[in-house]
Amino acid sequence: MNCEDLMNMIQIKDGIKLVAGETGVHRNIRWIYFADCIQCLDENFDISELIHGEELVIVTNVSLTNDDNKIIQLIDAMYKKNIAAFVINEGQISQKIIAYCNELQLPLFELSLQLHLIDFSQIVCRILVEEESNMNSIERILASILYSEHINKSEIMEQANYLDVSLSGKQRLTVFQIAEMKTQKQEHKEEGYLIEVSQNISKIVRREFRNYGLRNIMMYSQIEFVAAMLPAELFSKDLLSNIIRRIMEKAQSMYKVVIYAGVGTPYEYIEQFKYSYQEAKNAITMASLVRNDDNIYYYDDLGIYSLIMQISNGKFLDDYLDSKLGKLIDADNIQDGDLCSTLETYLNNNCNANAAAEELYIHRNTMRYRMEKIKKIINEDVSDLSTAMELKLAFAIRRYRNTDT
Repeated sequence: MNCEDLMNMIQIKDGIKLVAGETGVHRNIRWIYFADCIQCLDENFDISELIHGEELVIVTNVSLTNDDNKIIQLIDAMYKKNIAAFVINEGQISQKIIAYCNELQLPLFELSLQLHLIDFSQIVCRILVEEESNMNSIERILASILYSEHINKSEIMEQANYLDVSLSGKQRLTVFQIAEMKTQKQEHKEEGYLIEVSQNISKIVRREFRNYGLRNIMMYSQIEFVAAMLPAELFSKDLLSNIIRRIMEKAQSMYKVVIYAGVGTPYEYIEQFKYSYQEAKNAITMASLVRNDDNIYYYDDLGIYSLIMQISNGKFLDDYLDSKLGKLIDADNIQDGDLCSTLETYLNNNCNANAAAEELYIHRNTMRYRMEKIKKIINEDVSDLSTAMELKLAFAIRRYRNTDT
């Protein structure tokens, strides 16, 4: 639930009014916190210790609301801990408080005296509990789809329909992987913190896709990654990339992490969705080989690597590599040479020796000497198209196997 949902809840819609912070209505609400009790605390007590984030903070104590400075101090301390919104009884909100909440872009609600606080809290808490239960159920369904060997399709469809989740049409999986922590603090590298970050990334993902009509997105999270299943027909590649980029930027800014995103291909049938999930994870695995600027990796863009990854027989790949490049690799190992890198650069430059020499910062005569040596060792005409293709495949296998191990 976010603040906009709160405004649209039929049971309380007429009893609550947004008076400030309209641009922040996307903020998530995790639970309710009644702040009236802080009046009893020692004045040196750090109020922020009572806040864990995303609370809907309610203040009705007149001795607090009559003092603008106290309320502003309270809002300031809690805003830094990422509260969802502030709620104050009608007739107790000054223009100064409204202006301050507008400045922070923090939603400020006025609670009608006709809406009893006990009724308000019961309604909101019940819906929050139901929402949490539904999200847990959705996560269990997706986990079953992704990991179970044998799934009951009719049962999964029935559960999904009950939770208002559509599994019709082609679906694709996107995986957000925490690749690196940009903090040196040890506690930020511990499992508990990573779980917290993953959960918060899930919230960012839900919020972003919710803007495109996906209220109940299917998600699954673990310690260092979050997986989301998306209807393929709703998002072009460019649109999906823009949304993923926003999610990554927000997560990286808030939690000082580097995130990679892998995107699988769309599949139409439930039993095939796990393939898209594995493809998304494989795309991230290959990030070191196909590095790009925005850290978003589509399985469709892996080229030859997507084919290599389909071969589960590692010995087959190693034997192919040895048959094509084994002698050259051995020669480099014995002489501490760079014949392999020379040949790979030559192939990557479409068998243009001059272009390869420029990239390697070596003289053309040196390049010519190395290529003659390479031809003698592998006993192949490397300028032949079919041979060049076989050698490029061998280099791709070599890079893949080095990454895989």
